[in-house]
Amino acid sequence: MKKNTPPSMLLKSLVLVAFLSIAGLVQSAQGIWIEGFGQGNLEYFIDNKTARLYISCPTSDGSADAMSGVSLTINGKEVKKFKIIVGAYDYDGPFDADSRVDSDNFKSLLTELRKSDAIVKINNTTIVFPKSNAAKVIPKVNSKVFECNTSF
Repeated sequence: MKKNTPPSMLLKSLVLVAFLSIAGLVQSAQGIWIEGFGQGNLEYFIDNKTARLYISCPTSDGSADAMSGVSLTINGKEVKKFKIIVGAYDYDGPFDADSRVDSDNFKSLLTELRKSDAIVKINNTTIVFPKSNAAKVIPKVNSKVFECNTSF
């Protein structure tokens, strides 16, 4: 077993501080779209106080058989039924892009989120997720960088 030397301990401390700083930024980025990546899969999400609108984007390189989808959590618990209104369109959530209709809805939702705020309705509660930086984070569905698995 190798003993920690002061320079290696300093480096480990700096790496830990940098990681914690970045983790804190991601969690505190209210109203800003974030892109994540893990195990070959992309994800896009935006937080608003205790709610998170989440877009899963499995790719053929990560999870070839999994379909992309949209979900909402409030206080860390998945919401079973909600409506997303973006521009002139509304979508019932949650849903996966596992049929022709849902694939079309998924692509339409991503396109609209790049242009307008998302208004989410759950029972008598309304949550607004601003478009903020969506056009920079969420890929265009007809572009080469769009890799989300959809049925069609």
